Amino acid sequence: MSDEKALPFRFECTQCAQCCTRPGMVYMTDAELAAIAQARGTSAEALQADYLEYDGEHWFIEVREGEHCPFLEGDRCAVHSVKPQQCRTYPFWPEIVGLDETWRAEAPYCPGIGQGPVYTASEIRALIRGRRSTG
Repeated sequence: MSDEKALPFRFECTQCAQCCTRPGMVYMTDAELAAIAQARGTSAEALQADYLEYDGEHWFIEVREGEHCPFLEGDRCAVHSVKPQQCRTYPFWPEIVGLDETWRAEAPYCPGIGQGPVYTASEIRALIRGRRSTG
């Protein structure tokens, strides 16, 4: 992947919150958990008890079918300024940008795919490494 070559990965967040309503797990670091707790005016322990699960290694939110992230209030993220890296970098996850087919397959779930600027290879790598945010 050349830094100079623009890939066919066009994206602009539409703030539709569809990514917050899809089933799956959102993992977070201890630092992200602490930042969310501070932003919510509570303790990490209270968040863990109320919203999170632990797999023996990581804390995570499990969004089940028909539910949404507990931090989605109305159609906005209540912890947007401190949301986990996983959320900040969607849809630029390795399993989605690894192949053109997986990128296209994600598009029905995210109206921002195919909109906005084209991301370069170096921009995508920065997103994957958590050095950038999609919005």
